[in-house]
Amino acid sequence: MQKQQSAPKPEKGKNRAPLVCAIVGGVIALLFVLLCGFTYLYPNVFPGVTAGSIPVGGMSLSAAERAIEEKSAPLYEDADVSVKIYETTYDIPVASVLKGVDAAQSAQNARAIGRTGNPFSRIWQMVKALAGQGDAQLAATVDADGLNKALTDIAKEALTDPVEPTWDIGEDTMTIHAGKPGVKFDGAAVEQALADKICLMDFAPYEVDTELTETPQIDMDKIGEAVIGGPVNATVDKADGKTIIPEKPGVEFDQEEAKKIVGDGTAESYSIPIKKTAAAVTAADLKEKLFRDTLARTATELNEGNVPRTNNIRLAAKAINGTILNPGDEFSYNGVVGERSEARGYKPAGAYANGKIIEEFGGGVCQPSSTLYMAVLRADLEVTERTNHSFTVAYTPLGEDATVDYGSLDFRFKNNTAYPVKILAEQSNGQMIMTIVGTKTSDKSVKTRTEVLQTYGFKTVEKKDNSMKVGQTRVDQSGITGYSTRTYKQITENGKTTEVLANNSRYDSRDKIVYVGTIEPEKPKPEAPKPETPAKDPEQSGEQTPETSGGGEAPPAEQDIDT
Repeated sequence: MQKQQSAPKPEKGKNRAPLVCAIVGGVIALLFVLLCGFTYLYPNVFPGVTAGSIPVGGMSLSAAERAIEEKSAPLYEDADVSVKIYETTYDIPVASVLKGVDAAQSAQNARAIGRTGNPFSRIWQMVKALAGQGDAQLAATVDADGLNKALTDIAKEALTDPVEPTWDIGEDTMTIHAGKPGVKFDGAAVEQALADKICLMDFAPYEVDTELTETPQIDMDKIGEAVIGGPVNATVDKADGKTIIPEKPGVEFDQEEAKKIVGDGTAESYSIPIKKTAAAVTAADLKEKLFRDTLARTATELNEGNVPRTNNIRLAAKAINGTILNPGDEFSYNGVVGERSEARGYKPAGAYANGKIIEEFGGGVCQPSSTLYMAVLRADLEVTERTNHSFTVAYTPLGEDATVDYGSLDFRFKNNTAYPVKILAEQSNGQMIMTIVGTKTSDKSVKTRTEVLQTYGFKTVEKKDNSMKVGQTRVDQSGITGYSTRTYKQITENGKTTEVLANNSRYDSRDKIVYVGTIEPEKPKPEAPKPETPAKDPEQSGEQTPETSGGGEAPPAEQDIDT
């Protein structure tokens, strides 16, 4: 008898999977429905949403607007938006580039998060907001002109050409700093990016994409030309005559050794051994001794009654007065005094021209130049250009005059002392006075000596004048004696006197021209015979015998010529 087999029992839980899936699906569907309902029906700004970092989640539209209006201003009142360009960071005050914030529109922007797109998109936006990623843009209005100006000011500094290598001089070494590349960037793109950041109230530093040009190489030959040299003494600022410009030491270094140290020039800096030589005149020394001594003082006489000539001399003296020459500087009379023109106040006065005396603007300005030349000789400064007059002048000794003519003849000299010198020029009390002040470094004194090598006498030339009677004369041109001279400086220092040639001068002679009359006197006509009358005794009659005189006009005395 066969045994009846029983049916297999179903496995425990095997038929529950579809049920679970159905339940989960139902829950998800329900959740989706609920989320969709929440998304579409929730009236306020979704939770977690911010407007430019201002929390407005859960607020009604009007409440969000009030919150934004109240809290937006403090966000940018003291805030800066930072711009990093290459190695430098620039801060732009937000208040200077922001016109204001539209609170109503900003609130609308916040409420719009989670309310655009299909249901899935809306739910995703809402979920992100809950996760802290729902930042709505503030409806801020950027001041385009203000932002453009701020970036333009930054660009003036940040947009740079390549920077050449620099160096610092130490006691025993010179530090050479490598050059820097030039910097370029897209200004329009930076402006747009900053505008977007300001609208979002995003004040995190913004790093600008820059384009760098090639860095200049270290050229030791070029650096050597600029650095190697002897010491430079302290000097004075000629603009005010008081400010001391510090001294510079002399610097030497081995250029070939320096090239080896620099090598390929890839390091930021290099240390080069140097040898320094101290300057002879330091700033402290110059401050103590500046303009303390009178190196020379000279004066020449003039007739102040000649008003036009005196005017010209005073104008020239005014231009010269206070002129400062640092060591090595050259003085130019024409350069300092300038053109002698009517527009500059000069008057016509007597002057030499082509062997004659003429009236020209600036006549007389040779007296200040000659008086200054006399002082320069006695101060033992280096004369670089000087010309004597064509004829002798009355106001200086032979060999000590200096004629000038703007555009052709100049008087120049250099300050060959170790200290600055100043020229003081004054016209007063019938004198032209020149004083040179500086700093004496010894007991040196200078005198001048002039020897006459040859004398050129003048002739008297007579010319006929048919408008004058015989016996009458008129001097048309006075005679001038000429000379050939040699002038020396006698320099006494430390008890020893040496003589140095200062100049050779030649002054022309000029003939005296005298006009004589040619008109013969008329002969008296013969008188008819008169009847004889008895002679009368003059003593008895009381009559006087008439006196007669003859001869022409006496010539004027010769005058010294003063130009």
